[in-house]
Amino acid sequence: MVDRLFDDTSTPQASRELASLRQSGDYVAPFQTIRRRVIDDLHEGRMTIDAMVVVRVDEAEETGAASGVGVVNALDLALRKALLKHFPFLDSVHVVETYIHGSGDSTEAEMVSVKKFGDGKRLWTTLAKSADTIEAAWQSLVDGYEWRIYDERRRYLR
Repeated sequence: MVDRLFDDTSTPQASRELASLRQSGDYVAPFQTIRRRVIDDLHEGRMTIDAMVVVRVDEAEETGAASGVGVVNALDLALRKALLKHFPFLDSVHVVETYIHGSGDSTEAEMVSVKKFGDGKRLWTTLAKSADTIEAAWQSLVDGYEWRIYDERRRYLR
């Protein structure tokens, strides 16, 4: 389970803002993750990582699939593909920095995933915690894209 409740000011701004919105009760996320799958395989002597993501935007289900240099990269590329049809402005969004840190006993440590995103004009940062490394990384990816969609809608409504 990912810890999404952040109380302190050290929490990156996008995740802190989303946590506040989610607690407000009237916030509706712009997309929902239906499922995701990662295949970590050895093919012809080389590691291959493939990811598939299915999201729901309004009533439509969109699927994105991609190969990446690692699990998080493959998930990032697949998520972007699934979202671009509905949110073409995400084409300029990229993870520009990522950090994962474990705190605790060995392989049972709580993992913290921090990601900095950029779109050529702004930077924003996300943070997610989980006992599972991939889940923490996934949630920080989701928060980054969700925040950018929220920000676009907020700017459009001004």
